[in-house]
Amino acid sequence: MDYAVSLYERETRATPNERLEALKERYPPTPNDQQDLRDGNLYKVMDRNLYQATKEGGVNNFIDALKKVIESRKLALLKIFEQVTPSGNSLLHVAASSGSNDVMELILIHFPLIHSPHIMTWKNSSEDTPLHVAIQDKRFDATKMLIRWGTNSEIIYWKNKGGKSPLCLAIEKFEFKGQPREEAPWEILRLLLQESARDEAYAVKMGMSPILAAIKKGDTDLLKEIIDRLPKLLHVRDEDGGTPMHAAASSVRYEGAIGLLLEKCPYLALQTDNNGSYPIHIASEAGTFSAIQRLLKDTWPDLAEIKNKKGQNILHVAAKAGHIRVVRFLKYHTISEKLINSKDVDGNTPLHLAAMHNHCNAMRSLTKDKRIDVRLRNNDGLTALDVAMESRSLPTGDPPLLGRAILITAGVQRTEGRDTLSPKEQVDQASKSSSADWIKDQVNTLLLVATLVASVTFTAGLTLPGGYNAPSDQNPGTATMLHHRMFQVFVIANVLAMYSSILAVVVLLWGLNRDFYVAELAYHSAGPLLLMALTGMSVAFLAAVTVAVSKLTWLGILVLYVGVFFLAMVVVVLVALIFPSSKTTMKIVVLYFITLQIQVML
Repeated sequence: MDYAVSLYERETRATPNERLEALKERYPPTPNDQQDLRDGNLYKVMDRNLYQATKEGGVNNFIDALKKVIESRKLALLKIFEQVTPSGNSLLHVAASSGSNDVMELILIHFPLIHSPHIMTWKNSSEDTPLHVAIQDKRFDATKMLIRWGTNSEIIYWKNKGGKSPLCLAIEKFEFKGQPREEAPWEILRLLLQESARDEAYAVKMGMSPILAAIKKGDTDLLKEIIDRLPKLLHVRDEDGGTPMHAAASSVRYEGAIGLLLEKCPYLALQTDNNGSYPIHIASEAGTFSAIQRLLKDTWPDLAEIKNKKGQNILHVAAKAGHIRVVRFLKYHTISEKLINSKDVDGNTPLHLAAMHNHCNAMRSLTKDKRIDVRLRNNDGLTALDVAMESRSLPTGDPPLLGRAILITAGVQRTEGRDTLSPKEQVDQASKSSSADWIKDQVNTLLLVATLVASVTFTAGLTLPGGYNAPSDQNPGTATMLHHRMFQVFVIANVLAMYSSILAVVVLLWGLNRDFYVAELAYHSAGPLLLMALTGMSVAFLAAVTVAVSKLTWLGILVLYVGVFFLAMVVVVLVALIFPSSKTTMKIVVLYFITLQIQVML
């Protein structure tokens, strides 16, 4: 609809373009009516009515609102177009987000004559251009118009504060699966890909971001569309020198992308990054089992030749990361004796690396293989056990003693002159010394308590309540209250307390060993034993107050069985104390931790 406007005292029917030109002539910028539009100035904030008119669309309503703002705020047209919303959106941002195409076209026609730089390059507080905003709200016509009117072709590569270009934004924000190809998401994507393909240098300007975003999306149709239209992106590398195949191999969620990338460019499987790692190295490090299976067919027939700059094959990498499923798969399906005993540039085998990081399951799996040579030493002359003992960090949740026990059980030798249970910790010495002193004090305290409990219960066992039958009685030497039920409770509790305290004493004696971890294990193991001893002693004391005993056959048998049971445990711990490096002792340690794991699972 045309409006009647007065120009030089003459009324005429005017188009929206003519009305805007009339406003420009009527309200030109002058020094007197220009306001300082610095941050915080009220005049910089867009008028609410103008914002609403822009959002609702309709060029005549937009011009009406524009005229009212000019008259009310006494601002030139230039300053009105410089006003923004609280989040920094310009009038073009608002129109693009709302799909007000007629308002957008009016602004794009006239704004270059009013302001420089072009409103197309205007960024809001999130550094989104109007093109970003149009894509976010799935406005295909607005996106097409902005690209067509753009005076700066580089705008399709511009990134917002989140580091997203318009193409990456479309890939991440839109859901393409199940969407018809004629819907806005696919149309916007094809438009951006088509515009990017016009630039011969698109691969350099884009980098790997679009194809990486598509890989992370897990949509093979989307990835195929991008590769078909922008094939140069297949050969783009990231800052670490990784190819799209490296990115696809890093997660199990990207399995579909690996097959498509191999189909488009099989040689991607043989490309290395800055560390010399092949995609299959990345898959082994990440534990992406399915990716490894797929890449094995296209990497190289002899896996012993596939090494990174550290000289590590895929089993090295998997063992170092502790991915037991990958280690088992490689060990049983594709590995050779040459690979399992292969050394890296430091002379470390896969077993060395697993021991260095205390990956107990990986060590257990590797040592079970008959082809492994546990005698191998690295460039420092260290066996896998030496490495485990002298590792500076143990990042896993497995107990350090368990890892050593696995290696000793498998026959890995400790270098002569090195103490098997004394690792050379090269960490914060003050902290280590403080912790060791604290553990030592605790062990000594518990040892004293356990000794006292053992002494009390031993004495109670000899001075039975009610005493003994005299030599002239029918059963001389037996307890007079033997058949009393509470006496039986006393005897049982006292025996339990007696042997618990003795076992605690033996365990704590083991804790006086020079190894910090052994002392810590002894400290934690003695706690439940002392709890049992103290509880038994208390029950025995309560029973002794009222009990008198007489002979009872089954009680003697039961006490015998309990005594034998605890005696066996005492013997086992004594063996561990006397022979701390023996295979038998280490098998006991392994069995102990496996039992704990089973209990947790149950």
